[in-house]
Amino acid sequence: MKAGHRANLIIALFTLLVIVVFGYAYNASVTRSVTDAIYNDRQALTDYNTEIIAALTRAESTGDWAQIINQYDEIVISIKDSANRIILRSEGRSRSALDVRIRTPFDYHNRAYMIISSMYLLRDYTTHTRELVKFIFIEFLIGLSALCMLIFVIYTVILRPYRRFYHLIEKYERGEPLPPQHFRGNVARIYARFLEMTKNLEQQQQTQRQIIASISHDIKTPLTSILGYTERLQKGGLSPERQQTYLSTIYAKSNEMQSLISEFDEYLSYKMSSAAHTELLSTEQLCVCMRKEFEDELSFSGISFELNNRAPSAMLRVDCAKMKRVAGNIISNSAKHIPPTGGRIVCTVDADKQSVQFRFADNGDGVPQDKLHLIFEPLYTSDTSRKVAGLGLSICKEIVEAHGGSIEAGRAAIGGLELCITLPRADK
Repeated sequence: MKAGHRANLIIALFTLLVIVVFGYAYNASVTRSVTDAIYNDRQALTDYNTEIIAALTRAESTGDWAQIINQYDEIVISIKDSANRIILRSEGRSRSALDVRIRTPFDYHNRAYMIISSMYLLRDYTTHTRELVKFIFIEFLIGLSALCMLIFVIYTVILRPYRRFYHLIEKYERGEPLPPQHFRGNVARIYARFLEMTKNLEQQQQTQRQIIASISHDIKTPLTSILGYTERLQKGGLSPERQQTYLSTIYAKSNEMQSLISEFDEYLSYKMSSAAHTELLSTEQLCVCMRKEFEDELSFSGISFELNNRAPSAMLRVDCAKMKRVAGNIISNSAKHIPPTGGRIVCTVDADKQSVQFRFADNGDGVPQDKLHLIFEPLYTSDTSRKVAGLGLSICKEIVEAHGGSIEAGRAAIGGLELCITLPRADK
């Protein structure tokens, strides 16, 4: 809340307090006056009842009672018998809610009766009505002031922050940046969450723009080469050896483009559909899948693939297809950075009471220590000629975290990069 709003709120609260204090003080005075008037009326009615009862008991019969009670025009008189039935009521004005009433029992010829006399509270305008009007006016003034103050507080404390919040959203829709606001309470938490969401959204949009720009750049280079070699082949006049060289170059550049597009397509497809279909599998079952999937292909490329499972009975609840994708991305990334001869990729499986660790190590160039935390970013690459390599490791990180696990990078004992995947056990 701004300083000006806080000052207005304090002034309004102080004004309301003054109105309430003086109002109730004056109200107490008016109430005392009305109470005294009512007390005096009750005393007068008591005297009336005493006088009327004396006249009724002197009457020869109950038939004379009507004449007696009708003599009192300023009050309303009713007489009930022992069964609480009204046997007689005076003529003239009927009783109302503003009457002051007095009940007095009496006996007549050994029978019990009750006389009820009532007097209109507003009969004397100068002493009663004005006091009541003052009383009602003060009560109305206090109630109106409290209502106005309540509306002001609700608007200042609740509605104004939300209104300001709404205006900030409108400005954001028009492209204006969101300023830091000093909200309080629930509005502060909502606004902080909104700022966080917009920041994440802007980061994602920036990342997407950078990826698209990088894809465009990386495709442009081999595409230019392909177009150049194709144009040269169309002109003719090349020796068979030169033609074969050009065709091999075109094929290699095409494979490079296909690999780049496939990697980008895999990244987008996982972003659009990342629901996991998990099943209960042992580490041995996963290792059999990895050995069948990658051993022959790596052997054909001259790369040694070693798989050491030290916890074959440990159980995991995982999506087998997605975990094979993780292993494939890691192994493919290692294969790009290991020596053409003597390349090694070693996968070791260990387990403790709570989790299972998969360690993938290679003897390639590795990654500098100060860059290890960047390799899971979608735009990072250690190859300066490519800008979007590393999407595969970014996918690996998201898949592993979706399974409740974590992935870390470090220096391998055999000289290159080591990636350690930790997944929670399902049998503990």
